[in-house]
Formats: sequence, structure tokens, C-alpha cells
Amino acid sequence: MRRYATAFAALVAAFAGWTYFRATRAEREALQAVRSESEIRFEQQTLSDPPPAGWETIASPADFRDAVVWNGELYVAGANALFRYRVDGTLLQTWRAGMELPPAPLMALAAGEELWVATEGEGALSFDGARIRRILPPARKVNAVLPLSTGAVLFGTVSQGVLRYDGTHLRPAHPSLASLAVTAIAGAEDDLWVGTRDAGVVHLRAGHAERFSEAEGLPDKAVHSIAVDGDRAWVGTSTGIAALQDGKLQRVIGKGLLAKSLAARGNELLAGTLSDGWLRIPLEGRAPRPAAAGVSQGGEVRRVFSVGEDVYILRPESLDVLRAGRISKALNGQSALLTHGNVSALEMDASGRLWVGYFDRGLDIVEMNRRRITPVEDERIFCVNRIRRSEDGQRVAVATANGLVFFDGGLRQRQVMTRADGLIASHVTDIVPRGRGWVAATPAGLTFLDGGTRSVYAFHGLVNNHVYAAAAEGETVLAGTLGGLSAMRGETVKTSYTTANSALKTNWITALARSGTDWFAGTYGGGVQRLDSAGVWHTFDSMPANVVVNPNAMTATPRGVYAGTLEHGLLVWDFQRQAWRSIRKGLPSANVTAILYHDNKLYLGTGNGLAVVPESLLGL
Repeated sequence: MRRYATAFAALVAAFAGWTYFRATRAEREALQAVRSESEIRFEQQTLSDPPPAGWETIASPADFRDAVVWNGELYVAGANALFRYRVDGTLLQTWRAGMELPPAPLMALAAGEELWVATEGEGALSFDGARIRRILPPARKVNAVLPLSTGAVLFGTVSQGVLRYDGTHLRPAHPSLASLAVTAIAGAEDDLWVGTRDAGVVHLRAGHAERFSEAEGLPDKAVHSIAVDGDRAWVGTSTGIAALQDGKLQRVIGKGLLAKSLAARGNELLAGTLSDGWLRIPLEGRAPRPAAAGVSQGGEVRRVFSVGEDVYILRPESLDVLRAGRISKALNGQSALLTHGNVSALEMDASGRLWVGYFDRGLDIVEMNRRRITPVEDERIFCVNRIRRSEDGQRVAVATANGLVFFDGGLRQRQVMTRADGLIASHVTDIVPRGRGWVAATPAGLTFLDGGTRSVYAFHGLVNNHVYAAAAEGETVLAGTLGGLSAMRGETVKTSYTTANSALKTNWITALARSGTDWFAGTYGGGVQRLDSAGVWHTFDSMPANVVVNPNAMTATPRGVYAGTLEHGLLVWDFQRQAWRSIRKGLPSANVTAILYHDNKLYLGTGNGLAVVPESLLGL
């Protein structure tokens, strides 16, 4: 009997073990399935290729964005380069966007086991002291990086919220953090603070998420910075700083301040602001005060951080250090020829001077051989859309959001035109020379200028009033609009093309270029299409999907057609191969906003600077 009882007990134990094994395996497989479903595909690449031969950049300001001390050295991220310095300010190394680095502005830095760099369009970069890797998720725009004590890293993205990267896998960090437009991350994995562009801040603690926005007392829903010290957190918004403790809002500090940077330091909070310099805020409740007598100054401060007893203050053009109560210059930005980097228009005048217009500024007139510029900015020369010289080379027209300005060969403003002077609208989106006159494109139609002013708009048959691009060839005038393309003979509309009556893929026409007897039209979302002399539209099998061609960022040469895109870099139509291809290497940004062909060279304006390359090096 005892033998039977022992055997029975062994059988029961074996069955229980088998059942536990199956249950454990099922649980493990289910967990693996969940992880597999949530896993995000990404690209990982070690950057080892040399910069492209023959490409050069015309230097724009470094536009410092962030700085950290890592491995005893100072690293500073500018919009167009990463700089490595000794702490005494000696420059050791430079990595340039589009050359040694991918073509994207740099956004933020973070120090962990490796140095991490967030980019606007090329994912995140890591540097281990010897090599640079790129981790590229589907959400290419990364605004913030937070290395964790576990060795994993959190990426704050613009469209996919917070992602967790462990060196092998990339997954959403937490369901409550998905789909956020992240601007800042601070804290630890089990006590995390995430700032957003338009939804306040999320506090994730022990897996539970709590949101703070205006309804919960946050000064503003747009968060720019976060600092954490133990159970205390400070959230910098567009209109003040929220102080929280143990996950609860305590008070608002510095009402009206736009806090771009926060750092907790002992019994005070350091704050860098958009226009009020940097402040030292006592944590016992007194009002914020300037950094110290005689050392604080106004203006934008993008980062404030401390290393030991020293305080570093990063401005767009310099880095200062407060040491032993005295402030000194730690380093200045690298010398630059251009005054800005956000290029919108390019032209070469008859004297060989390069004209560079900017989206949110005026323009620079560059004497290339003397490396000298003449900046021009006033109430009219601001937000430049297009620069064109007349057919006789005697005048240069500058189309802006505030009017149309004509310069003579001596760089003097000879005429300013707005709606009060006969334009159909003061906002001029494009300007085209036509014989001795001009055609001005506006959001209200076209205005013809040839000694007088006459306008054409929807009432006269224009397919849509909002004209983005214009072109002229002999008596033919084309108007690329928000609603399609109108072909005119002189000032009379002869034909209009839309998605309803032609093979046009999208109605929004952003750019036009003439090549032989054909017209090439750039569109918003449909790439480039070709209109032949018979009025038939053609598509290209080699054109990538969903391409946005930037306004007036097209040109044609005997070798090819070039289109500047929002995210696909420079598109090149190769006549010999009859195919489009994308060029990104060599560009400071994949957002190509202006193209000029002159003296067998292409000048490529981007949202992050200006590149120049001989056309012969593009493989046409």
C-alpha cells in the first residue's frame, strides 16, 4: 500500500509540475507576444562614411541649442554642428550636420554612459567617445533624451510620445505617454515627468499617470523645461513656472516668464528665459532675482546648468560661466558669414553677389570673393519669399510677406510696392521677370507690372486666388495655386488643370520649372509631375510617395531638374537615366527650401543653412 501511495504522490507531483510548466510557458509566450506586438521597428547605423567630396557650406551662426559636460569635456550642440571643447574653451572637434552627422538640426543633449543627441528629423545619435551611432525610429523628430540608470534610454518624440530603447529593442515607454508631442523629459523610469507642446505635463509614478494642465493650475499648457529634485519638480511653461511636490501643485513662480531651462541647485532654482536672461529663484518662497549684481543680462538663455560650484549659461551665440561670483566668457560661437540659417530665397545679381533671404528675417547680400555681407532688414524686407533679378540684370526684386521691393545695381531700394501701390495684395509669394516687366503672385491673385498695374484673379478665370508659384515663357504665364494650375496667354486664362479634369495628382502647386518644351510642377504631397507641350500630365514611377515640394524650390538645368522637399532632401531628375533620386548627404537639413543654379554650381538653401556643390559631382 505504501508503494502505491508513494507512486500516486509522485504522479500527482509530476502532473502539477507539468501543469505549472505549461502555465509558465503560456504566460511567457503571451508576454513575448505582447512585447512583439508593441515593438517598434527602427534603423540603427554606425556613422563612418567620410563627408561628401566637393560639398561646402556657407557658414551660418552656430545657434547653440544645448550643452553638457561629459567625460570631463564640454559638448555644445548648435543647430548645424556638434562641438567638443576642453573645459577651458579649446575646441577639440566639430561634427557638422550633413557632413559627419545626418542632415538635421540638433535639438538637445543628454549625458549618460554615452553622450546622446536629439535631432529634428534624424532620430537620436549616441557617441561613446570613439564612434557615433544613429537610432532612427519612425518618429524621426526627437526633442528630448533621458538616459536611465538601467542603461536604457527614453526618447521624447514629436508624434509618438515617449519611446524606450534598451540597445536592442524600441518600444513605447508606457501607454499613457503615447502620441504626445514631447518637449522635455526628467526624473527616473519609476518617477517620470514628461512635458508636452500642448497638453501640459504628465507625471508617471509606479505605472500610474497623472496629468497637469491649465485646469489643474499649470500656468500654460505649453511646457518648455522640467527640473526634478527628489519628490519636488518644477515645470517651466510659456507663462510661468509651476512648483510641485509629492505630485501636487504647490504654487506658481515667476508669472509671465517663458522658462526655456530649469535646474535645481541646492536651495535655489536656476531658470533660463526667452527674453529676461537667467534668474536665481530661492526655494523658500522669495521672488526670483537676477543671477547676481552686475552679471545678469537680458536676452534669450537656452540652458542653465551647474557643474560643481560653477554655473554655465548658454545663449544662442555664446556660453558663459559663473565662477567664484564672477562671470566670464567660456566660449563664443564659431565665425559665420551669414547672419541666419533659415534660408527661404536665393539669387545671384549681375555683379556676382549672392542674395540670401530668410523666412523669419530680412536678407544678406554676400560678396563671395571678399567674404563680406551687407545685411538688409526693415519693415518691408522681412519674411522673404522670393528674390529675382530682372532680365536685363539692372534690378533685383524682393518679394516678402510685407510687400515688393526693387533694388538697383548699387543696392539702393528704388521702389516699394504694397496693396496701396497697386498690388492685389501686399503679401507677395513669388515674383517673375517678364520682358521689361514683372508678374507678382499673391494670395489674392496675380498682378502684372509693366509701367502700370493690372490684376487677374478668380473672377477672370484663375483656378484659385491663392497663387504660390508663377512662371513665364514668352507669352505664356503659369500660375500654380492652392486649387490647381492655370495656363495663361498674356493676361488671359486659357486652360486650368485640376485633379477633377486632368491627371494632376494634387491641386496644391508649390513650384514651377521649365525644361525644354515641358513644365515641371512641384506639389504639396504629390511630388513632381511633368506637363508636356500637348497639355498632358505625366507621373514618375521613381518619385517617392507623399513628397512635399517647398514653395518655389525648383530649378532646371541642361543636365537635370532639381526640387527641394520638406523631408526628402534634394530630388534630382536625371535626364539620362530617366529617374528621380534623393540626395541628403551634404545638406545641413533634409528640408531644402531654396535652389539657385549659377556658374555650374547649385546653391541649396535649407532650414538649417546653405550648401554649395558643383553640379558635376551629382552624378548626372
